[in-house]
Amino acid sequence: MEIEALQAPLVLAEQMRANQALLSSLARRLRESPPYLAMTIARGSSDHAATFAKYVLETRAGIITTSAFPSVFTLYQKKLPLKNCLVIAISQSGASLDVAEMLSAARLQGAITVAFVNECDSTLANAAEYVVPLGAGPEKAVAATKTYLATLGALIQFTAILTEDDALQKKLLQLPEALSQASTMDWSQALVSLQTRNNALVVARGYGLPIAQEAALKMKETAKLHAEAFSGAELLHGPFALVEKNFPLLLFAQQDQTLPSMLEIATRMKALGATVLLALASHPEQHLTDVASILLPLPPALHPICDPLLIIQAFYKMIARLSLARGFNPDAPDNLSKVTMTW
Repeated sequence: MEIEALQAPLVLAEQMRANQALLSSLARRLRESPPYLAMTIARGSSDHAATFAKYVLETRAGIITTSAFPSVFTLYQKKLPLKNCLVIAISQSGASLDVAEMLSAARLQGAITVAFVNECDSTLANAAEYVVPLGAGPEKAVAATKTYLATLGALIQFTAILTEDDALQKKLLQLPEALSQASTMDWSQALVSLQTRNNALVVARGYGLPIAQEAALKMKETAKLHAEAFSGAELLHGPFALVEKNFPLLLFAQQDQTLPSMLEIATRMKALGATVLLALASHPEQHLTDVASILLPLPPALHPICDPLLIIQAFYKMIARLSLARGFNPDAPDNLSKVTMTW
């Protein structure tokens, strides 16, 4: 798992080069005939990437983006009016039949269908009009790492090209090197804090929320540590009651409009006695020791959309080692397989 996560910077660098022409062609079509709605279809870690797609497409491209429940089509047999919509399916293997069937149905209804997939010779790839290769190569560990990061990188590149955002495209070119730096960050304090815990919360907002969802999943599947992800906007509506002295609270933040509220949450949680572990790609002059119990180091801030990728890259190394420290095998978690078949 850790070895594959460390391959992500090279994967993203090559992916951006390889997919530039394809994404430019797709973007031109969408600019000529803008979709009134985008819909994502995904499961597991890929569904967390789909949440990221919602944030970037809505905030940067102004396209309303919703997440599909494949069972609406596969089990309830309900066809949705998707003509001229943008339908994005995301999968590592491309083998989930419900995702592929729903994408195929959307294409028949006249939707513009796009598959972000690592296996380009797959059922899902064959169902799509446009196939965006993740280019991550074989991923043997059950827990996805480089494929998840590759998906987020491809979604950022797609959005930057679609919106003709030159500034974001330039920052994106710096992302592989920043990911390499994130791989060297020492999160051993997080490992120590979490090693004997049974429960934790992972909190983020905006572009960071899909990262929190992914981190919570990895804590469950690789380290058998029950963790739940919440938006910082929702934490005070109920999950706040779980917080007690020494309760581990991971806060993932980025330098954008969500930061003040996230720092306020950190301050409140620390005052209650929680162990607040804050990951924030900050500017050098920013001092955060008063709002967090532990500051998890990251490279300097790159861009609010890119910085969550730095957090999950550093997290992947830590969680693989936490799994081992808790006596588990992060490459082959109990009761799980690489490809999950749903219908």
